[in-house]
Amino acid sequence: MTKLVLISLAVMCGAFTFGIESGTIAGFQVMEPWLKDFGYYDETLGAWNIHTNIQTTIGAMILVGAVLGALASGPIGSKFGRKPGLIAIAVMAILGVIFQVVYAHLALLLLGRIMQGAAIGLASNFVPVYQSEVAPTQYRGIMISLYQLGINIGGLVGTCINQGTHAMPTRQAYRIPLYASLSFPVILLVVTFFLPESPRWLLSIDRTEDACNSLRRLRGKEYPETLIQQDINDIKSHITLERQLEASASYLNLFQGTDLRRTSIVLLVLLFQILSGITFISVYGTFFFQVSGINDVFVITVVSAACQLAGLVVLYPTLRFVGRWTILLWGAAAEVVCLFGFAIVDVAAPGSQAAAKCLVAFTLLFGFFFTWSWGPVGWIVASEVASNTLRSKTQSVGTTINWIMSLVVTIVMPYLINPTAANLGGKVGFIFGSLTFVGFVWTYFYLPETGGRSLEELDELFLNVSKIFAPPPPQCCARPNLTLLEERPSTTIQDLPTQRSHRAYCSWS
Repeated sequence: MTKLVLISLAVMCGAFTFGIESGTIAGFQVMEPWLKDFGYYDETLGAWNIHTNIQTTIGAMILVGAVLGALASGPIGSKFGRKPGLIAIAVMAILGVIFQVVYAHLALLLLGRIMQGAAIGLASNFVPVYQSEVAPTQYRGIMISLYQLGINIGGLVGTCINQGTHAMPTRQAYRIPLYASLSFPVILLVVTFFLPESPRWLLSIDRTEDACNSLRRLRGKEYPETLIQQDINDIKSHITLERQLEASASYLNLFQGTDLRRTSIVLLVLLFQILSGITFISVYGTFFFQVSGINDVFVITVVSAACQLAGLVVLYPTLRFVGRWTILLWGAAAEVVCLFGFAIVDVAAPGSQAAAKCLVAFTLLFGFFFTWSWGPVGWIVASEVASNTLRSKTQSVGTTINWIMSLVVTIVMPYLINPTAANLGGKVGFIFGSLTFVGFVWTYFYLPETGGRSLEELDELFLNVSKIFAPPPPQCCARPNLTLLEERPSTTIQDLPTQRSHRAYCSWS
């Protein structure tokens, strides 16, 4: 167990890389040295600013790279294995930082951002997949859930470094956070050479003996050889079943019969996840605080990252005893209150210190409730709803929609909040609040409870209700208390589109 924890923590450097990038870029956009290099001096504002189109492009490049990395992860993982994928994460992240610090030029900045995005796209696939494939079943959920935790911790670290350097008058204000972010991919690069390859991947290319040796390294000398062979046979059986399922399904099946409803739920739950406005907060949060007239924006950004981490931590025990439907419904309701709250205050008392304080409070609460609900639980529902036959295809389409919507929000937001554009400020809360309210209504009327139900029970549910907007049967809308029974294989807090894990099964009491 100790060896597996160390392996998982080492691989988590990929998640830290993801998180620290998100935590630093938001702060760069209000650092004067960074604005001097990539922005302009606004005579009207009497301060340094950045052109909206450049701000949009810089924000979008990370997502363009992430999409490219996610698309490349499939062929790389299938042909070359999981270890080369982890190495690719480290190399792309290191090159991304080097391009951004070697010379202050917009073209190099954009190229570096694309490379960092590619590292993020690769990490979103390879890190949880590797963790899930090397972990024993009883520890899989715990180890995989560290991925999301790593992202949030990395984000908090990034904002803390920004807080410590933002007052520097030179380029070191933004270069030091970039230098610091190099530590995680460097550690990942070095450690990966000593990691065993995934036994599952080795078996998928018929390297049985290598798979046995890899499993022996992972399990330790005291692990009985009979159990090694049993694990190998189980993995072989699972690979055979997956190949049969993949051969019998196509993407067209996603939009036919009862699978159409499943697909619609996956797409909508991941769509409403982004339309809540979390991309706006994570990418442009610090800039938004500054244009809203808030002081100590870097301190507020650190507190915001801490609140998001707290929301995730609180979710762990909550998820074991409360249904997904309940968490998503209350999460959406809380987000609506927060979004409309700071929008109304901005209209009622624009530019006042009271309005600024309320905006900060509502934004912090929003971050907490998002990571407590729609952030991770959206992925859980998406993984549970998909049918066995079409699971990988359904989640692939859902992930693509999620990335595309993130890109759209990233492109649009500067035009809404930049003082030289629409300059909506806190009024953007009306936009995201309205969209989240639609998600609340959809959740209440159309989303079935997936927690505590076996895959067979979910299959029966969707066979009985096939229309996209038909409400689930009454027995599937009941919201009784959950009583923890036992551990069985299924989904957990970090069921990303490419992974399987372990969660607590529950029954209605």
